[in-house]
This record gives sequence, structure tokens and C-alpha cells, in this order.
Amino acid sequence: MPYSGQQTGGTGCFRCCFSFTLTLGLTSLFMWLSLRTSNPILSIQDIYIPALNKTLNSTADQRIYLDLKLDNGNKDKGIFYDTLNISLHYQTNDSNAIIGVPISNYTLPGFYQGHNKKARRKNWLDTYGVPWDAAVEVIAGGKLAVFRVDLTTVIRFKILFWKTKKHRLVVGTDFGVNDVGKKERRKGTRLKSGVPEMLSGDSPVAVLLVVLSTLLLV
Repeated sequence: MPYSGQQTGGTGCFRCCFSFTLTLGLTSLFMWLSLRTSNPILSIQDIYIPALNKTLNSTADQRIYLDLKLDNGNKDKGIFYDTLNISLHYQTNDSNAIIGVPISNYTLPGFYQGHNKKARRKNWLDTYGVPWDAAVEVIAGGKLAVFRVDLTTVIRFKILFWKTKKHRLVVGTDFGVNDVGKKERRKGTRLKSGVPEMLSGDSPVAVLLVVLSTLLLV
């Protein structure tokens, strides 16, 4: 009988340890999912270049209209944007090499974007040094005039009551413009980046996650 009691006590201890380990593991997993962040999705929704609209038959208006969309898809994390720096280039072919001619630079003030929120920034941009005659000739030949937009900024995420460290976001894309001065694709054109998703390691919540994970392994 004493042997049977010891066996029952050992089984209860095992169940208790297993339950504690399982709970700790699930808690760590939940916290990791809560801390995981995704970069915002930036896209060009609309472009209009009056100088390339053949129906106007004039390059007098040399501005470019740009409609930028910023989408924070994180369900429970806000994003702080520093100043957004945007540059535009006209793409030309020279000896089979693509050369980007800078034509415009401007900045947008930084702002805070709540979780799962979208924002639009619509602006008329002044340009300089655009080879309008060459661009008009390309379009007249049945091709698209190709431009490029690049955007750089610094962002950080707000998770609960903490803010992650800052990291640089660099995105860009090419887009073609047709003979009415509009972007070829009617749908938004996403600005792409090779920067991986970021999980900050310097917030108190992240430190707590590391501690819990370490305890789980012990």
C-alpha cells in the first residue's frame, strides 16, 4: 500500500509539472504573437501627369499628382512615422542601361497611425529637369513613359504602453504612364522593400518574453 501511495504522488507531481510547462509554453507563444510586428504597406494609388496627356497637347503644366496610401495592418500595434522623404525619377535607356533622372523631391511630416488604420497623402509635386520631349515621343510610339518613386522614413511600433526601437524603412517601385498621363495600372502599385519584419528586443515586454522562454527550456 505505501508503494501505491508513492506512485500516486509521483503521478500527481508529473501532472502538475506538465500543466505548468504547458501553460508557460502557451503564454510564451501568445506573447510572441503579440509582439510580432509587420511593416506598413505603402502603395501609389493614383498618378496624373498633365504634361503627358495627349488631349491637352501641352507640357506647360509640369507638376505631378501623387496619391500615396499607408496601411497599418497590425491589429494591435500603432506606428510612429518620422519625416517621409519621397523622390521621383524618370527612367531612360542609354546604351541598354536604365538611368534614373531625378525630377522631384519632397517631404511629408511624420505622424502616428493607429492599429489597423489607413491613411492617404495626396499632393501636387513640382518637377525639374524632366525630358518632356523624350517622354512624349516614347508615348507617341505606343510605349509607356516609365517613372520611379522611392520613399524612405524611420518607423517604430507602439505595443501596449511601450515603443520599440526605431528602424529604417526604404521602399520603391517603377510605374508606367500612358498617353493620358495616368498610371497604367488602375489598382494601387505597392512600394516594395527587402527589409524583413522586425521584432524589437529592447522593450520590457520583449525582455519578459525572453525570460519566460528561458524558464521553459530549463
